Parts: sequence; structure tokens; C-alpha cells
Amino acid sequence: MIAQTSYQTESLKDVAVNYLTEKILTGEYKPNEKINEVQVANELGISRAPIREGIKELSSQGLVKQIPRKGTYVVELTEKDIKEIYQIRLSLESCIIDKIVDNDKLNEKDFDFLESKIELMEEIANSDDDFNTKKIKINSEDIKFHKYIWEKADSPRRLEILFDLHLQLQMAMLFDTEMTGDLKNTAETHKGIVKYLRAGDAKNAKAALVEHIEMYKMN
Repeated sequence: MIAQTSYQTESLKDVAVNYLTEKILTGEYKPNEKINEVQVANELGISRAPIREGIKELSSQGLVKQIPRKGTYVVELTEKDIKEIYQIRLSLESCIIDKIVDNDKLNEKDFDFLESKIELMEEIANSDDDFNTKKIKINSEDIKFHKYIWEKADSPRRLEILFDLHLQLQMAMLFDTEMTGDLKNTAETHKGIVKYLRAGDAKNAKAALVEHIEMYKMN
């Protein structure tokens, strides 16, 4: 049973959401695997009601699918799904870069933060951890890097769409990193984005973003 101290700061539904999300994104729950609500409730030491609420939220975010009279299953993303996710992300994040550069939204403190994320990704890539652990850690820092940029743009509607999509994006990135195996290049491709944002060069910052996303086989 999971220690219940975390419940002091999180609702039971949030505990369920975070627990299931971690299981899915770490690959412990495989695509098309059925989620056993009773088992999850027993593991967390809570009732099934917040588990069902959590599953409903994850269904709306595209991580699981609920099939009437059959149960809940982890989503399996097709190549078409992944391509669409990346295309949506590229379109929105390109607009965000324009907005950031046009309105001078980033200062030196912001660049320091973004560069610290890149350094951390490089440290993880060069660590002695096993590949799966490094992949998951780098993916987490990758998303933090881009979320920071999204939030700085002051574009609430784009932000809402990207946040709704980000769990599917993480799933797609983890799948493709597993295929390419190039963790060092994942970290490296962020440098161009920061370089051109710092220079106020939106055109090349967007080109660097395309290069970064194309790592994940968007084409």
C-alpha cells in the first residue's frame, strides 16, 4: 500500500491520476493493457471512487480509453497519432516563439533556467543509469523546458491546448526515444532554441524547434 502522507496535500483523485500517469509513462502499464481498478485501489489504500474519477480525467487527456462493459485500457498511439500530435505542437509552439520574441518575454533569469534544464538533460544522458531510467528522466526535463516557454508567452488559449495535449506528447516522445535511442542528441537539440531566442531571432528559433521535434520522427 502506498504511504498515505501524500494525501495531506493532494486530493485522492489527484493521487490516483499521478499514480496511474507514472505507471503509464514509465512503461509499467503497456499500451492496450487493462487497468484493474480494484488492484489500483488496493495498492493506494483508497476506495474505487477516486480511481474512477482519475481514470475519467486521464481519458479526457488521451492516456486511457474507456470501453463500455469491457473496462479501461492504456492508449496505444499509432504513427498517425504521433505525427498529428507533433504537428499540432509545432504549430502552436511556433506561434509562441513569435509572441515571445516580438514582445521580449524572456530575460536573463529565464535563459539561465532553460540552460539549467539542458545541462541537467546532458548530465542524465551521461549518467550510469539504465537507458529506460535516463529516457524517463530526460523526457520529464524536456517537457519542463518547453512548458516554461509556453507559460512565458502569455497566450492562455494556446497554453490550454498544449497542457491538454502534453501527456500524449510525453507518451509519444517516450515511444520515439525508445526507437531512436539518442538521448544525448535529445538534450543537444535544445541549445539552438535557447541560442536564437536569446538573440531575438524567431525564424531560426523556430527552425531549431523543427530540428528538435523532427528527432521524434515527425516525418
